[in-house]
Amino acid sequence: MTRGWWDGYFDETFIDIYRDFLTPERTEREIQGLREMTMLEPGAQVLDVACGWGRHSIALARAGFAVTGLDWSQTLLARGRKRAEAAGVNVELVHGDMREIPWTGRFDAVLSLYSSLGYFLSDEADLRVLRGAHDALKPGGTFVLETMHRDHIVAGFAERDWWETDGGATVWVEREFDAVEGVSREWTRWSKGDRKGEKYHELRIRSATEWDALLRQAGLVPIDWWGDWELAPFIHSSEDLIVVCQRRE
Repeated sequence: MTRGWWDGYFDETFIDIYRDFLTPERTEREIQGLREMTMLEPGAQVLDVACGWGRHSIALARAGFAVTGLDWSQTLLARGRKRAEAAGVNVELVHGDMREIPWTGRFDAVLSLYSSLGYFLSDEADLRVLRGAHDALKPGGTFVLETMHRDHIVAGFAERDWWETDGGATVWVEREFDAVEGVSREWTRWSKGDRKGEKYHELRIRSATEWDALLRQAGLVPIDWWGDWELAPFIHSSEDLIVVCQRRE
């Protein structure tokens, strides 16, 4: 299957650059909001698609859920297994391409969080992911998508940014947004002492209208739209787009 920028992107450098933004406090806030939105009970079977180093998966397992995580990055999965072991929880972390979700009718909920849909740029590829999520759910199961909100991104688009990490790296970012394709392209440069490097990624960012159509095409019917994990209503200026769907038979 065709590979892209993500093949090798999610390595130890990625962790060093973005870890400071993904704090335990943020994760717990997101898990609390997720539980309130879905009303899932401990013991439910949950699939975390593009689970990374298990940020959400481990927190959900700690709360009593039976969690499976799927990710392409062997580096992040290895980090996740170590973190799960240190936390004393059992999480099944599986290497795989989210366009080929291998389970059928197994899960009470499937999650796609932190803008992990859109890597492939096309509707066709993302529809494969969504249909795989649909098929992995039990009848009546819940799908949750959290992603960037295009209206908010466009309104406050930042072409340049920079920050310093707690680990001593300096990070510079340059971005461009293709308003026709709906694609954000980002070049990230970093340096730490004598070490330096550069990363590139691109992401399809859709409007709520586009997501609604794509989800329904996959048999996932939106039932609630939220603007953040504190359950603020989803409006045109919301920073996040969180939609809770139910599997249609």
